[in-house]
Amino acid sequence: MNDLKAQVGELAMVNETSEDKLASLLSIENLDSITKLVSIARRLNELGLLDLVNDLLNDEEFLKELFNQLLTTDNVILLANAENLIRLLVRLSDRRTVENTVKLMELINAMGNSGLVDSLGAFLGSEDNVKAINDIILNPALRNLLKSLSESLNLIQGIRLNEAIESAVEAAKSSESASTIGLIRKLMTDANVKRGLLFMVGLLEGIGRQLNQQG
Repeated sequence: MNDLKAQVGELAMVNETSEDKLASLLSIENLDSITKLVSIARRLNELGLLDLVNDLLNDEEFLKELFNQLLTTDNVILLANAENLIRLLVRLSDRRTVENTVKLMELINAMGNSGLVDSLGAFLGSEDNVKAINDIILNPALRNLLKSLSESLNLIQGIRLNEAIESAVEAAKSSESASTIGLIRKLMTDANVKRGLLFMVGLLEGIGRQLNQQG
């Protein structure tokens, strides 16, 4: 008897909860939204779309084919990487990224119009050429050279070559005498010339040391 009363009480609570939810749904705040949904549903029904959807949902063959199309390997991979895809889309929406992408596409189009892309494709289509490139990339001497260049660039990145070249051009155009005495005087008195000369001497010394080590 007590169990029956308990079940009746639970059923009454469920009914009250359902009624509360329905009353909340039909509140003034939601009335406008409900009216719009009903209007949309009525219009869809007039167009026969609701009947069409109902027929499709009752068609087992259609549903089977639909799920087969949705659950392809590509779609599953896409859904599994949805977060990465969203992150990529956010990055691509950046103004600078868009501008750089457009420039890159213009460069590719220019290369295509010039025939360079076709030539490059034909070159890379040869296994011998690809093997040769691979051998060059994996060459220890090349890796050491690139490493040395990287370190050297870090050392000389403060040197503005354009200014140095302009200075050299101006010196060449100068009406100042290029006599031996004049050059010696320049080497002895100009701190900039002495600093540059020491750099060149040091470079030559390093190259000579490496050549001597190689025998």
